[in-house]
Amino acid sequence: MRYIGIDIGDGESAVSILEEESVIEPVIQTIDGRGSIISVVGMSGTQVMIGEKALLDRKLVHLRSRFKSRFLTTIDAERDIERFAHGLITAIKNESEDIFDGETYIAVGCPAGWKENDRKRYLEILMKAGMENAHIVSESRAAFFYARYAHELKVPPELLNQTTLVIDIGSSTTDFAYIINGRESAIGTFGDVSLGGGLIEACMLKRAVEASDKREALEKVFSESSSWKNRIEITARRLKEQYFLNEDEWLKTPCVASETVYYDEPVKVKFELNEKSMREILSTPLDELHGATFTECLSDILRHAAVSTRENPPKLVILTGGASRMRFFRDACAAQFAGAQIVVCPNPEYSIAKGLAYAARIDNKLEAFHRDIEAYFKSGDIANAISASIQWLTVPLASMLSGRIVHDVMLPVLSDWKKGEITTIEKMDEPILSRTELLLSGLSSIPEIQPVISEWIKKVFAYIQPQLDEICRKHDVDRASMFLSDIGSLSGPDKVNILLESPIVSTLTYILTSCLTAALCGGGGVALLAGGFLGILIGVIIGLFVAYIGKKCVANALYKMNLPLMTRKLMFLSFKKSLSSPRQRKAIEQALTETMDKPEFLKQLETEVAISLESQIMKLAKNVEMPIVQ
Repeated sequence: MRYIGIDIGDGESAVSILEEESVIEPVIQTIDGRGSIISVVGMSGTQVMIGEKALLDRKLVHLRSRFKSRFLTTIDAERDIERFAHGLITAIKNESEDIFDGETYIAVGCPAGWKENDRKRYLEILMKAGMENAHIVSESRAAFFYARYAHELKVPPELLNQTTLVIDIGSSTTDFAYIINGRESAIGTFGDVSLGGGLIEACMLKRAVEASDKREALEKVFSESSSWKNRIEITARRLKEQYFLNEDEWLKTPCVASETVYYDEPVKVKFELNEKSMREILSTPLDELHGATFTECLSDILRHAAVSTRENPPKLVILTGGASRMRFFRDACAAQFAGAQIVVCPNPEYSIAKGLAYAARIDNKLEAFHRDIEAYFKSGDIANAISASIQWLTVPLASMLSGRIVHDVMLPVLSDWKKGEITTIEKMDEPILSRTELLLSGLSSIPEIQPVISEWIKKVFAYIQPQLDEICRKHDVDRASMFLSDIGSLSGPDKVNILLESPIVSTLTYILTSCLTAALCGGGGVALLAGGFLGILIGVIIGLFVAYIGKKCVANALYKMNLPLMTRKLMFLSFKKSLSSPRQRKAIEQALTETMDKPEFLKQLETEVAISLESQIMKLAKNVEMPIVQ
């Protein structure tokens, strides 16, 4: 398997290659003899041309740049992206014919703030352009992987294990990745900040036009020809990059560049940068930032990052992206995160491409891991684990419930009968049913229930954990990330959705309540009521009554007989004593055990608990990201 990271940037694009078992870092793939390529595209007849070749061809038409930043706002950006992606694939193949031979996994970056529909549409365009087996990965995530695995940063390993903030500033966006304990925080990733170096280039061009004695001619050219506007803006970008590579060099002598526009007539555009002019550019209100200046917007997003990470401030801040070479940007980051060590990527134009190659390898392994986890679910092994350990639940549960049923169901019903509130034994069935349902609905409040469920779930986990460990070993996943003891909640079918954030015992109590209510009260067709609780209670009453009067012939008549209150009161204590005896409690316990051993009850319990466990285990599996062993 070959992993390919493709960073199509708004300013420049780069490609990196990582072989499956490679122990070295991703290798940058040359394109037209260069490590990176300018993100421009145009047409020369029917031929797509990109990069430097497109810039040098003066006959080229429809020269386009910054198409990625226009993707969400203009339809024509889709055409430009498709053409550029097609040209990029062609250029890569020209450099290395066999690069896409065999199995490949391609990760292409996008801004972190792009929505799922935007990513899907972007992927469709890339695949149409010939990028088969492509996958979209957020650039903040790629920056995160680069920061975690790239040795060229030369950051001590113990520091990388500290809380880290990766800031990726490119031509069009600034993305953040917040890393805690070696993994990206789900609540700490934020992006889609439309602040990038491209705004500086656009401002430079606007200032150059305003300062030109041929201003009207240039405004006419740029309004009619986006190709010339894009070409001149790239000249501004190159000058900007030259300036920020060594700002001290231009303190006395300005950094200058010029380019001639050949349209109706040759017109020269001049650019000049020094400390004063750059300060003015950064302080200019920009329409793209809704009237804010570059400096103001930068301060705002860095403050937002600091607020978002204030509970666990970063100890390490890694700056990447082509625009990270700007000194004022580095200074602003250092000032906002004064307590952190600031590290600048040595080759920021390649860091996202390398991070995408890492992401491709990790995501490919994760997909295989998830497939095996799903196959494990389908094997029925979890249901087998529940079935194999079910006696660890039903036996102690029956023992615990038998005492509760006597105390909370039978004796209160018998007391009501003694007082005449229930006229006959025949009419005891409804109050027994209602009190049993009330007892079961309050299972969570019974102190003895939690130890019973906890001990049982430990048995189930002990059966399942070795199988999950084996899957982790197979895919080089850290087993600690799949420890079942870390499960804090269960999710299952709709009827337990209200308990998604509850402890595992609470959720299992809810499932038991549902299953037991059906089994004991009739919902599942295996009700214990008629032949169980009521039968036991009737047997006690009739047995004691016969013992008192010595006439078995009246036993059947007693079922519908409205006995005198005095008779009921005289016999109540004997009934109470008999129901509380070990023999009767054992009879109730046996009735409960037999009911819970019925296939209908076991099937319902196994199904609902299996669904809940599988759902939560899949949550653990989906959270497995960083623990892939490298």
